[in-house]
Order: sequence, then structure tokens, then C-alpha cells
Amino acid sequence: MSMKNIQITVDEETLRQVDRVSGPLGLKRSEVVRQALRQWLQRRATERFEEDWIAALRKVPDDPDRADDWIGVQSWSRR
Repeated sequence: MSMKNIQITVDEETLRQVDRVSGPLGLKRSEVVRQALRQWLQRRATERFEEDWIAALRKVPDDPDRADDWIGVQSWSRR
């Protein structure tokens, strides 16, 4: 994967915490930032999906009378 260099500004306390936590894990600062950005992007994608879903339900609400139609086809994961 091709990487690009970027410059960010971080307050000293946050940087100290990153160094303290990432050091024993063998992570460089750039990897910590990459992980944080990926997690943020995933959260944002989930939030966007939920916002779109809610907007769609507001336009065309579910019919509560059809709930029984779905009971037989639902699947529950076991963790």
C-alpha cells in the first residue's frame, strides 16, 4: 500500500499518552494515527448508514402488522 506523509498538530499531553501506551506495544505514532483514522472512518460509515436508514423509515415506516412475517426468517448470532 502506498503511503503519504501528512503533518498533524497534537497537544503535548495527548502525545505523551500515545507514546506511553504505544511504546510497550511496539507501535509507532504513525500506526496509532492510522488505526485511529480507520476506526473513525468505520464509525462514521456506521453513523451514515443509521442516518440513512432512519430517514428511509421516516419516509416509509414499517408496517407493524407485518412483524409476524419476519419472525420465522430472523437469524440470531451466537457469540
